[in-house]
Amino acid sequence: MLTITPTAVIDAAPEEGTEVFAVIGGKKVFLPAEAKYVMQDRRGLWYYSTRKPRPKEGDWTPNKTSIACRNEQGFVRALRTETEREWLETCQRTVRMVKAGCDRRVADD
Repeated sequence: MLTITPTAVIDAAPEEGTEVFAVIGGKKVFLPAEAKYVMQDRRGLWYYSTRKPRPKEGDWTPNKTSIACRNEQGFVRALRTETEREWLETCQRTVRMVKAGCDRRVADD
C-alpha cells in the first residue's frame, strides 16, 4: 500500500523559524524550507523544487516533489486545483519570511 506523507500545510504557519509559502488557489500553502519554486503540471497537480525548473518533454524537469497536504476530511492528498493558465506560466517563486521577536521580515536567500 502506498503511503503519502504531507509535504505542506494549508493556512497554518510554523511556530518559529523561516516561513516558506506560496499562494495557491487563494490559500496560503506553507512548504518545507528547501522549497524555492512551485509549479503546476498539465493535470492540475502542484509541485515544488529547490532549483528553477525547466520544461522537458511536455512536463517540468523530474527534480520536483509533489505538494501533499491534509484535506478537510483528514486524508493526505496531492494538492490539485483547476488549471486557469497554461502550465508553463504557473512557475512561481516561494515567499520566505523570518520571525524575529514579534516582527516578521522578508528572509534572505
